[in-house]
Amino acid sequence: MTTDVAVNGVRVGVRYAVADTIAGVGGDWFLGIALPGGDVMLAVGDVMGHGPDAAGTMLQLRASMTSLALAGDEPGAILSALNRMLCRRRTTMLATAVCGRFSPADRMLVWARAGHLPILRANADGVGPLLQPPGMALGVEPGAAYPHATMRIEPGELLFMYTDGVVERRDQAIDQGVQGLADDVRAAMRAWPPDERLGRALDGARRGNPDDDACLLAAEPVAR
Repeated sequence: MTTDVAVNGVRVGVRYAVADTIAGVGGDWFLGIALPGGDVMLAVGDVMGHGPDAAGTMLQLRASMTSLALAGDEPGAILSALNRMLCRRRTTMLATAVCGRFSPADRMLVWARAGHLPILRANADGVGPLLQPPGMALGVEPGAAYPHATMRIEPGELLFMYTDGVVERRDQAIDQGVQGLADDVRAAMRAWPPDERLGRALDGARRGNPDDDACLLAAEPVAR
C-alpha cells in the first residue's frame, strides 16, 4: 500500500507492506494526522512478533496514540501512556515507536522515541539521522521516561520514519540497512525534481526483510 496526502501543509507519503498477505494486517503502524490548532502528528511503530496478538496490540496502540495526540498530549507523554498500557498486560508484548509533533507555523519538530530506529532527514546537504533522544522499548519498565528532542525542518527537507522490516536483513547489521535506506533516499534526491522526490524516494527504497512487516513514512513541509 502506498499513499500520498497533504496534511496541514505537510506532504505525507507512506509505503506499507505486511508479511502475512493472507490476513492482510501486521504489527506495524503509522500516523500522519492533522491536529487541532494546525499541527501534524507523525509516527511509526512496530509491535514485536507476528500473528493475531501482534495485530490486535498494534490496533490498540495506534488507536490510543491517535486519541492522545488529538487530545493535545506531547510525544513523550504519548509514549509514556502507551508504555504503561503494555506493562499492565498479563502477557509480555513489546513494541517500539517514534512520534513527532510538527508545527508548520514555526517549522519545529518535537519528537520522542521508544527503542526505535532513528528518523532520517534529507536535504541538499545529504541524508543523515536526527538526534536520538533516550527512550527504551514500550512494555519493559512502567516508569520509563521518554524525553523530547527538537529540530527546525525547512520546506524542501524530507523526513523518513520506518520500521525494521525496511532496513533489517539477515546478512548485514541493521546499521548497514539504515545506511542503505539513506543511500536510496540520496539517489532519489539527486535524480528527481523537488515535487517528485518524496514519492520517488518511497518507491525506490529497498525492502530489507520480506518476512517482516515493513512501514516507511515520508513527510515534507510545503512552503506557504
